[in-house]
Amino acid sequence: MASVLFLVGSTYGNAQQAAEDAADLLVKSGHSATVNDSPEADDLILSDADIVVVCTATIGEGDIPDNLLPLYEDVFDQKPRLDHIKYGLIALGDSSYEEFAGAGYLFKNLLHSLGAKPVLPMLVIDAIETPDPEEAVADWVASLEASLAG
Repeated sequence: MASVLFLVGSTYGNAQQAAEDAADLLVKSGHSATVNDSPEADDLILSDADIVVVCTATIGEGDIPDNLLPLYEDVFDQKPRLDHIKYGLIALGDSSYEEFAGAGYLFKNLLHSLGAKPVLPMLVIDAIETPDPEEAVADWVASLEASLAG
C-alpha cells in the first residue's frame, strides 16, 4: 500500500476539507495518508512518501494561500532536484476570477521544473460549477488508486 502526504494551502477551509476527504478515502482503502496544513520546504524536499499531493486554494489574483506560500517560496529559491518525488495536484478556485486556479498552476510549473513526476493530471475544482468538491475528489482518488495498482 502507498503512503500519501497532502500539503495543504487553504484560507476558508475548502482545500483543507478536500485534502482530508481524499486522505480519508485512501485510508479506507488501506493506504496511509497524512494531511499537513503548515508545510515547510523540507516536508516536500525530504519527503519519503510514495506520493506528495499539493491541495491548494487560490486567493487574490491567482496567489498561493498564506500557509502554503513559505513552502513555495523556499522551494522556488532553493531549486532542489525533486526527481525522487511523485506528485498530484488538487487546485480549487473560482472561474469568475481571471487567474482561476492560479496557485495550482504555479505549483505545477515549479514541480515540473524541478523534475518531480506527476502521477495524474491536475484536478481543478471550480467553485462555480462544483460547490461541494467531495465527488470530484472521490473520482480523483479512484484514479489515483488505479494508477497505484497499475
